[in-house]
Amino acid sequence: MAGLKDADDFRDGEHFKGGGLLKFLLLGGGVLFAIIFIVLAATGGAEQEGGYSRSGAMAYSWLFAIVFFLTLSIGGIFWTLLHHASNSGWGIVVRRMMENIGTMVLFVLILGIPLVTVPTFKEALWEWIPLKAALDEKVDARYEEGAVAKLKGEYEAGQKTAQSEFDAFKAQNLADQAKARPGAKMALSDQLAKQEADLAKVTEHDLSEGALKEEIAKEVYLDHHDGNYMLWKKRGYLNEGAWTFRFVLYFIALVGIIYALRFWSVKNDKDGDPKWFLLQRKWACGFLPFFATAWTFLVFDWLMALDYTWFSTMWGVYLFAGSALNSMALLILVITVLMKVGYLKKVVTPEHYLLMGRLLFAFTVFWGYIAFSQFFLIWYANITEETRFYLQRNAEFWNMYTILALVVGHFFIPFLMLLIQQAKKNLTYICTASAWILCMHVLDIYWIIIPERGPSLTDGGMMTIPGAIWYDVIAFLAVGGIFGFFFLWRLGTASLFPCRDPRLDESLNVVN
Repeated sequence: MAGLKDADDFRDGEHFKGGGLLKFLLLGGGVLFAIIFIVLAATGGAEQEGGYSRSGAMAYSWLFAIVFFLTLSIGGIFWTLLHHASNSGWGIVVRRMMENIGTMVLFVLILGIPLVTVPTFKEALWEWIPLKAALDEKVDARYEEGAVAKLKGEYEAGQKTAQSEFDAFKAQNLADQAKARPGAKMALSDQLAKQEADLAKVTEHDLSEGALKEEIAKEVYLDHHDGNYMLWKKRGYLNEGAWTFRFVLYFIALVGIIYALRFWSVKNDKDGDPKWFLLQRKWACGFLPFFATAWTFLVFDWLMALDYTWFSTMWGVYLFAGSALNSMALLILVITVLMKVGYLKKVVTPEHYLLMGRLLFAFTVFWGYIAFSQFFLIWYANITEETRFYLQRNAEFWNMYTILALVVGHFFIPFLMLLIQQAKKNLTYICTASAWILCMHVLDIYWIIIPERGPSLTDGGMMTIPGAIWYDVIAFLAVGGIFGFFFLWRLGTASLFPCRDPRLDESLNVVN
């Protein structure tokens, strides 16, 4: 057993103490670009050529930047949870980096608050919000005009008329039955039963105030245009109050999960008490369903609802797969940079890179499988409410973008790069693959969000907004700079690896 590393030699951990200039540049750049973005958005309320406002176009830019960095944080939470839930020992030395990436969810969600609070942003992004508000105003106006009482009177009058007509029909029918032959008598009896059933439908109609209000509301929604049938069917879920409340729940769940796990992890560094390790193991399994639910419904509320008429049963899994894949790519790059500047050299080995590379490869395949499955199921079913997503992304240059960026760039190239097992131990090679995957993820999130901007803001008049790509770049640099600053700050708040975890020996000496 000679040559094995002893965890006791690493009980004091390693602490990040550098990056002062880089933190200054990241924070300064992020704040500068954020100020530029705010000024442009605040002065862009007037309509541009095509009927859209600049602030509305910039809302999509901010959503794009927030969602990209949010997916990286979500992936960090997932890997931390999976590590504990599966009682994995190999990754102890890199787990703190998973935790650090995951804790960025707090700062990204805070930066995302304007999306759900600034009216010009949320109304530009989610068309159902202003549309539903306008339709609800029409419904309220109908109520005030006495539509409920009028409709009730019409139903009551109709019921009286139907009852009197039925009574006359019944008297005549019974008279005819008395004179009819057996065969004709049976036919007359069936006619009477049918009329009696029709009468029951009329007389049993619910005339309570709540039922009548519901009927009036449905009529207003469906009279506007055909697409509002979807909004009517989803009104219990897509209403602004519940939508905002759900965001608060997502915030609490996602932030609470990762901060609880990191708190226990850091406490374990200080006293080495096994109870902190057991708490993480126990609660990680319980946290997983809440994590999965919060992330799935967050991407429903923020991304699927960009087009409230669209459906996809694969959406949550698709966004999850991309998050897990790209946070692993970020983890590899961060660890490599830290090793280049002198940290983690004695604890992270090529064996760890091989394992992280395998996970990177596995989730590249998983992402490709989910992406194709979503497309194939929608193509095969050929349902109008589902196909519109891909039809929109097959128009103009988006078709070539989809093929090159997603099919070739996001799947086939990294798939081929990561097939070679020994190459995963080569830092330059695996970092090149990781950087490529992250770049493709930027294009993936862009493809999800930005094609909705032109048609939504111009009512189908334009596929793209001229010059809006600069808003996208400014938003990305603003959020990215702030994200990078807080990440570097987070690195210095605890040891770079869990230095007193009971399984540290296993991780230090892992062999594939």
